[in-house]
Amino acid sequence: MTLKARITAIDRFIKGCREDGIYDDLNACCVMAGWDSLAGALTPLKGGALTNSGFLAADFDRGIGLKGNGSTKRLSQVNTATPLQNSAHQAIYLSVNSAIAAPSLPTHIAEWPTSGSDGRTQIDTNTSQTFTRCRETTGSYIGSTSIGVIGISRSDSADYVRRVGQASETITETSTGIPAQVVYVFNNSSGSYSDATLAFYSIGTSLDLALLDARVSTLMADLRAIEEAGFDRDAIAYIRAVEEADGGAYLETSVKIAVNNLVSGLKADGLWDAIGSSCLLCGPRTLAGALVPLRGAAPTAYGFVDGDFDRQGLTGDGTSYLDSNRANNADPQDSKHFAVYAATATSAFGVYVGSQFDSVIYRSGSPDLLTRINRGTPFTAVSGAAGATGFLAANRPSLGVTQARAAGTTVTENLDAVRYISDNALIFATVSSGVVTAISDASLAFYSIGSSLDLAKLDSHISDYVTAIGAAI
Repeated sequence: MTLKARITAIDRFIKGCREDGIYDDLNACCVMAGWDSLAGALTPLKGGALTNSGFLAADFDRGIGLKGNGSTKRLSQVNTATPLQNSAHQAIYLSVNSAIAAPSLPTHIAEWPTSGSDGRTQIDTNTSQTFTRCRETTGSYIGSTSIGVIGISRSDSADYVRRVGQASETITETSTGIPAQVVYVFNNSSGSYSDATLAFYSIGTSLDLALLDARVSTLMADLRAIEEAGFDRDAIAYIRAVEEADGGAYLETSVKIAVNNLVSGLKADGLWDAIGSSCLLCGPRTLAGALVPLRGAAPTAYGFVDGDFDRQGLTGDGTSYLDSNRANNADPQDSKHFAVYAATATSAFGVYVGSQFDSVIYRSGSPDLLTRINRGTPFTAVSGAAGATGFLAANRPSLGVTQARAAGTTVTENLDAVRYISDNALIFATVSSGVVTAISDASLAFYSIGSSLDLAKLDSHISDYVTAIGAAI
């Protein structure tokens, strides 16, 4: 069924390009997403065979395409089908932009000259700008980049059209010659290698870039729908929100599968509705993506910057914290949980999650991990687990019972709920006497706040998710 669906998507793309009168202008093109192998991704839809310089199977993801390494890997293809100086186009589908910052400008696709006086044809982007040339030597910048189709097309000697972010503009630059008839992808043949992820490229004679954009974007949407067939709708909604927060960059197939497995598993075990507020702090590409809530309100970040986040988790520095924007009394006094996944433990003094010290997961000078849910002293402790990593949690399943979990062990005690404050729960910190305190330097991959649930089951699902993300990225 999947293969048939892919064939249908490609057939729809080809027929659409024919209907639009642009198919014959695609003298060489390659769809580098949607397939099960690197070999499939490097099979041209049109044009001659590609020369693969360095790409391995691990560089390919069927959902987003082929990723460059910014230093050595590239593709090349002999292009004898665009001999006209004043009729040419290049286009790419950018799934994930380059991470290389200005002023460097990695080249994603180029026809490069053997002589310095010949015209160059290329598309470059970095984190803040796009640079293009179309059969000329000067080139033109635009102060933005865009996920999706980026293209250039020249139909006369005086100017060419550039399309970025579904907007086209005319660039007045005179053509100066035809470059050597080889197209390079992820490089311009002179050292400017790309680390972006590309799902499509085409080269050929001039065409309507808006029409090509529409057809390629539809193809990519079709391939995504095939890839996500059977996904839970809440998982898809979360994935889309993360991708938008990440600047439009698509998540890898394996990351999306991990998210879907987590959401589906939480629902199957009856845990989903008990999670009132939660973030997956590992998996997204950016801090903004990591702060997209899986459930509940988005947190407010205090002090965190992009450098505090990598795709394995968010790392505290002893001064930064999150306000979950979920009040402690949003859940019943006799039914509540706090949970985190600590990729690294906080140092000898720090809170993982807390609403004052009445609902808290906490490390102090004690050798034990200390927890409370809606009460004062004493703590419910997991013996010897002060420095434990992995899933850490506190739970109150009834008015007279509390639970704590760390290192795969759940401790249950008969302790009444005697406090029911309304303060918001903080992540990486808590509040004492109106002051944010005990701020943690842990690295967290997940947090959850909500009503009572089965800690062992939640542990299993979250640990599986974190493991899957580690394998995926």
